[in-house]
Amino acid sequence: MRMYQRIGAIGLLLFAVACSTPSQSTTQPAGGTTVATSPAVSLPLSEEDRAAAPDLTQKFVDAANAGDSAAVAATFAENARFDSVGRIYPSRKDIMDRFLDPEVIEAGGKYEVTGTRWNGDRYVVDYKFTTGGGGSEVFYYEFLVRDGLIQDVIGRYS
Repeated sequence: MRMYQRIGAIGLLLFAVACSTPSQSTTQPAGGTTVATSPAVSLPLSEEDRAAAPDLTQKFVDAANAGDSAAVAATFAENARFDSVGRIYPSRKDIMDRFLDPEVIEAGGKYEVTGTRWNGDRYVVDYKFTTGGGGSEVFYYEFLVRDGLIQDVIGRYS
């Protein structure tokens, strides 16, 4: 009898944990594919942040294209999160050290903006990215801007 009570207690505990874990929402980009979004901030975007997003994301591109790591880092909040096609970087330091410095700045990569739009509170920028070796990729970043800094980015191939 005790074995059944323990199994029942474990099942109840697992159910409670599953119910209390924040779920991810989804978004549908222009290509029609549903992708997971960050369980990030759900507060409405302020008018100031909505107005700042285009200039801030352009500042990010200009700094990255100039190879200015410090200026790129300055566009991100300290606790920013970046989801690059499922690779999650949970802080500005990780974003720079593990992703943008080695894969963009040190590689001599260049972003070319090919389009922009809003997806709810996220400012979406479409890019053609050319590597220092001449290769290219097409993708988009969905930026969430809060308090004048990039708080969260979701990057996906188009």
